Amino acid sequence: MTKDTMIIFEGALCCSTGICGPEPNKALIELNENLKRLKSERPDVEITRASLTFNLETFLENNDVLEMVKAQGPDILPVTTLNGKVVTERRYPTYEEFLALLNRERERV
Repeated sequence: MTKDTMIIFEGALCCSTGICGPEPNKALIELNENLKRLKSERPDVEITRASLTFNLETFLENNDVLEMVKAQGPDILPVTTLNGKVVTERRYPTYEEFLALLNRERERV
């Protein structure tokens, strides 16, 4: 069985998770918790977070996301891809959305 690959492309963050400082963004805290849960429940999924600050090379490797950022600016972020295809933009998926996206992908195979 091949692993599904999910990449979350994010804007500039102060650290790799974005949940630092005196008042961390609640959406980033929720994302972090959702990804921990997803990784433990779905080891068949490779999940990567790519920040403009720390992972520019990942942006350069994905032409679709790179073109979106060039055309629409960093406000298009976050963008989530699943197996190379853009599945959400301008927001982080909820845990339930992550599962639905992965289940749909499994049904297609």
